[in-house]
Parts: sequence; C-alpha cells; structure tokens
Amino acid sequence: MKKFLFVCGGTGGHIFPAVAIAESLKKMGVADITFAGRKDSMEERLVAGNWPYEYITAEPLHRGPFLKNLALPFKLSKSLVRAKSVVKKVNPDVVVATGGYVSLPIVLAAGSFGIPVYLQEQNAVAGVANKFGSRYAKTIFVTSEDAAKFFPAGRCMVFGNPVRKLPDGDSLPRPAEFAEGKKAVFIVGGSQGAAGINAKIEESIKRIAARDDVSVVWQVGVKNVDAITARVGDVPNIAIRGFLDGIYAYMKHADLIISRAGASALAEILAFGKPSILLPFPHATANHQEHNARVVEKAGACLVELDSEPNDLWNKVENLLADSDKLGSMAVAAKGLGMPDAADRIAKEILLKEGCDFFADDSQKSELTVRVSISKEDV
Repeated sequence: MKKFLFVCGGTGGHIFPAVAIAESLKKMGVADITFAGRKDSMEERLVAGNWPYEYITAEPLHRGPFLKNLALPFKLSKSLVRAKSVVKKVNPDVVVATGGYVSLPIVLAAGSFGIPVYLQEQNAVAGVANKFGSRYAKTIFVTSEDAAKFFPAGRCMVFGNPVRKLPDGDSLPRPAEFAEGKKAVFIVGGSQGAAGINAKIEESIKRIAARDDVSVVWQVGVKNVDAITARVGDVPNIAIRGFLDGIYAYMKHADLIISRAGASALAEILAFGKPSILLPFPHATANHQEHNARVVEKAGACLVELDSEPNDLWNKVENLLADSDKLGSMAVAAKGLGMPDAADRIAKEILLKEGCDFFADDSQKSELTVRVSISKEDV
C-alpha cells in the first residue's frame, strides 16, 4: 500500500483540488494520506480536522520592492530543512502538490530524495512554485493546453480542475429565492465579495428591478451585505446575501452565472455546465484570472467583461436571457470543458503510474487491470 504526502496552501484554489484528489485516492483504497502545510493557516483550518497534518514553514516571493526579498534565500533554506525533516518522518512513496509557495519546499525535498512527485496546476498561467518544481515532477496535471506550455514537453496531462464531490442533482432543490417560472441569475463573488462585480450590479439596480421575469441571487460578501442592502433597499426580484453555504443548489438551478474567474469557481461552473459572464479579478498574480476566463471564452462557454471596461454587464445578461439558443450553446460548451470526475481521473492515473491496481468499484476493475498491465509492459 502506497503512502501519500500532499502539500497545498495559500488559497482555497490550491487546497480544494488537493483535498478532492486525496478523497478520490481514499475511495480507491489508499489509506495512508498525510497533508503538509503551515501552522495557523487556511490549509490547516480546511485540512487538519480530517487528515493527518504536518507543519512546515514557507516564505513567499514578494512582488514589491527588491529589499523585501533580501532574506529570501536564507528563509528558503530554513524551509527546506524543515521540509526534509517532514518528508523523512512521513516517508511517503508519492508526493502530490497543488501549487502555492507553501508547496515548493516539500517538492524540492521530495525531489532530492528521489520520491515521485505529481503536480496539479489549476490556472491557465502556471504559478511560480509549480513552474520551478516541475523539474522534479513525474507528471503535471493541467486544466488546459494553455497551461501545458509552461511545463516540460511530454509531461503534462489535461484533466480539468478537481472539484469537491458534486451532490446528486436530485438532492439540490430549487432555492426559494429563484421564483418558479422566472429566469434565474446567480451572481457570486465569494465570502469577501467582488468589488468590481458589486459596483456594476449596483449601477444597474433600476434596470434589474424592472424585470419581473427574472430572479436574481446576489452574493455580495459578508462585509458588504449591510451597506449594499442599505443603499439598494428592498427589491422584490433580488435576494442580497452575504454568504451562501449551499452554493451548489444555486449553481444547479441558475440559467446564468456571473462570477470571478478563479480556478475553483470556474471548475464548479463548468462541472455544472452553466453559461457564465466572467469578470476576472484584476489584481490576480500574473493576471491569471483573465487568462483562465479567455480560455473559457475561446471555447464559447462564457462572455468576459473586465472591471476596467465600461459597464455593459446587465446588457450582456439581458441579451443572453433573450437568446435561448446562445445560452444553450454556451451550456454545451461549458459541459464539454467541465470535468466533474477530474479528481478521480487524476487519482487513477497516479495509481497506474505507480503500479497500483486499486480501483473504486468492480465496474472499473477490468479497465484499470488492462491499463496497469500495459504500463508494466511499457516499462
């Protein structure tokens, strides 16, 4: 039985794919899975309660003044010493890293010990940690051919971005805020909200309120809900919410989704096969959210509007709601890009490459057995 060490951190966009892959491996019979991350961090909060967890240290590259990075080599060396200690303690057979600067020390340590490393990159523009660590990677799982360009030729596989297990559609009843018989528009900006989206929607309130055939759920962010509600007032066809726990029900029943273009949010939108209007976060590292959105736009699954562009957002919404054929073609394109089983596919591929013939159920046994035997013959 193989031992796995996962490392992820910094943002949910790095953590959720790692957890999804780990859950798939567990479902396939892998029992020994440990996570590594920083103390008092997002990864600790999201992971440590469910998985064995080892503390490491990590230091980001500051993109501001050069002086802030003067101590970086020393700090990286210190992080690498700690990472090597963790790798020796856990003694994994396989390391899986999903990016973020937190992952780099573990990847470097694993590489120095000759332990197989697998990377997963969520964005169309690869992150620094994954690009640097790719020299040690056996395989890099990417979400598009655009991302593959950043890595060594021949070592990438396009599998989509792993998402948390999607509930069965029958278990997701239509939210009460989406009135029956009306078009449903879901505007999502995350728990913190999205200032650019909020501003454009607020400017369009009178036009939205005039549409008695449309129901809107607008997630504005916990810190913004009181102020926006006070300014906008009570609009019968708009439900303003700070945060939504059952977000999948709103995605499932939306006719159109308005969102940022972070990798995890995009993966969920595409997994549900939903048309969308994407407004990339303008300050994302290397502008990766716009690159993510342009990949989806090129496939015909979304429209894109930048925060800096004149406000045409509600015009786009109305034009799409009036064109059922366009919405339908966008939904088909989104479904084609989405891979709700990406985590399972990545987990299977890792197990195959490591010579393991574990499988989730009997229906997969023959397929995996054949592929494992082929892999062994090729070796």
